[in-house]
Amino acid sequence: MALRTVASFACLLLVLPSCNGTTNTPTPTAPTNISGDYAGTVVDSASGSSAATALLAQHGSTAGGTITTAPGGVTLVSSLALGIDSSNAVSGTMVQDLPGGVTCSFAVTGTYSTTSAVLAGSYHAITGCTGQTGTYTMTQSCTDTVTSSDRRSALGVPKC
Repeated sequence: MALRTVASFACLLLVLPSCNGTTNTPTPTAPTNISGDYAGTVVDSASGSSAATALLAQHGSTAGGTITTAPGGVTLVSSLALGIDSSNAVSGTMVQDLPGGVTCSFAVTGTYSTTSAVLAGSYHAITGCTGQTGTYTMTQSCTDTVTSSDRRSALGVPKC
């Protein structure tokens, strides 16, 4: 009888820890901080290839900012709102006010490479600018975000 009691007690000790109401769910990986200044190229189905700059700020898993292009010498400043997941994929929207009172919104997708500091992807029109699509490739020149050019550094991908 004593052996049966010891065996029952041992089994009980093995079972109880799994019944304490806690779970071992993995903690999600935080997304990479993509804040900073970017420079690169946008290739648009309506306006062709254009140099581009972007300024992004991030809080948690969302980032926002502006991207500036100058196709045909006309400066366009678009607003961006992006979500970033733990695999560094981005998705969101871009809104662009065009000369003549036209406003277009676009769905934006892409990825951020932690090894090359490149944010690249594509977009397509949601409203206005029917059928317009494009791609973007932007290299991060510094992290964090400052708006004063005298505070920016030109060495690698340092803090701005």
